[in-house]
Amino acid sequence: MTTRQTLMSFTLITSVMAAGCGPRAVPPSGHDTPTLSLTHWTDKTELFMEHPPLVGGHTALFAVHLTAMNDFKALNAGKPRLEFVPSSGGSPVVLQGAGPSRPGAFRIEAAAPPAATYQWALVIDAPGLSDRHDLGSITVFADEASAIADAEKRSTSDPSAISYLKEQQWTNEFATEPVRVADLRNVVRVPATIEPLSGGEAMVTAPAAGRFTAGSLPRIGTPIAAGQTLGQLQPRGIAGEDRAAIAAAVAEAQAVTDAARADAVRAQRLVDERAVPARRAEDANRAVAIAESRLRAAQARLAQRDETLRSGGGAASGNTFMLRAPIAGRLADVFATIGASYEEGAPLFRIVRTDRVELRAQVPSADALVARNITALAFEVPGRAEPLTLQVHDAHDPGVLDPATRALPVQFEVSNPANQLLVGQSGTALLYQRQQLRVPAVPRSAVLMEAGRPYVFVHTTGETFARRFIEIVARDGDLVGIKSGVQPGDRVVTRGAYEIQLASAAKGLPAEGHVH
Repeated sequence: MTTRQTLMSFTLITSVMAAGCGPRAVPPSGHDTPTLSLTHWTDKTELFMEHPPLVGGHTALFAVHLTAMNDFKALNAGKPRLEFVPSSGGSPVVLQGAGPSRPGAFRIEAAAPPAATYQWALVIDAPGLSDRHDLGSITVFADEASAIADAEKRSTSDPSAISYLKEQQWTNEFATEPVRVADLRNVVRVPATIEPLSGGEAMVTAPAAGRFTAGSLPRIGTPIAAGQTLGQLQPRGIAGEDRAAIAAAVAEAQAVTDAARADAVRAQRLVDERAVPARRAEDANRAVAIAESRLRAAQARLAQRDETLRSGGGAASGNTFMLRAPIAGRLADVFATIGASYEEGAPLFRIVRTDRVELRAQVPSADALVARNITALAFEVPGRAEPLTLQVHDAHDPGVLDPATRALPVQFEVSNPANQLLVGQSGTALLYQRQQLRVPAVPRSAVLMEAGRPYVFVHTTGETFARRFIEIVARDGDLVGIKSGVQPGDRVVTRGAYEIQLASAAKGLPAEGHVH
């Protein structure tokens, strides 16, 4: 809970608020009286109250503004009361207020208690809500001159303060949060790009010169399974012969070889029976050797052709290459055209694996040890509100600085659910360290930028704000750690900062003020 008190400009409080507030309370001297204001927060409500310096027995008008903290809208029901408990002891004095004159605006108009020092509080009872604001100590003076003199001594006017009325806060998007001390992870921010995994990119090329055919061409972006057929290539003849001719030559050579072996067996039998001269057997054996040599040559030609057909991502099927995907991924490029002829090695398809990719971070040499011992990794993409938290499977680096950037290129293998990361994408890698900092922290939504300098709007009192430039030392998820500019307990604007910025630009324009 926080209480802030200020002395407002010298106006007669009753004249500012009398228009819709009933009879006017006139101070005894008839002179203008300074207006005091205070702001106090609890977990349930925010109190912003304006009142004159208190003089015992004199009528005082307390303009009470109450905001519900669950939605920062005006409290539109209930009755407030002020309780004054004498510091010296005794029964409390209670000043009872009325219901709201309009949403969020309440009045308590009554004679101030006798001159003394009190502990005072504002209590609000409303349907579904009961809250108490303990406001500390207040002095009720015996005469108006002493009350005004004390008020003037406590003047804290700030010419740079930005006015943004409660009526504006209640009708526009608006919210604040207190600055809290938090333990934030240290983070190193470095430029990074998304690249394919090592072995996660494959090019399907023409395994031989020939004509490409397919029932239909797959479209770019199509998910591809490993081994999936992408098309066929009808090659030109190898050494002037197709596979059928080579297979026929193998069969013919096999028949000649079989006949030569049978003739050699007969010749040897006749030689053994001395029916023919020994030279007959020698001639038959030479014929077998020649036939076997021709058979081996024909078989080698057939094997060579089939091996050629199997290379380059294809498999032999008759006289056609079946072009198959060597890896699973997505089709990144299609260079093939149905019916077109290609030379050996011409690119036809490019496939990239996208379920896992590599984030390549350019880490300054001073932070190399951090990059090798991170606890978490995130990736900021321009145009995306939230950084992507990434699951790291492996990290590696060459141990050599890039000669162009003088940074260590560190590769992080990461999962890519729903293909949120795009190969070739650039952004900022957030490398979270094990070390933590205990610092004041604010929500990320509270931080704005001006000419590269971060700042926040601090809610100083109920209707005034201050722009504070800050020094950021850490970012962790939705929290921003701050070295200077704000203190724990300050309340920063998390919604409605743009409207306050517009109010800042229009400070010279007259304000309408309140209606009570």
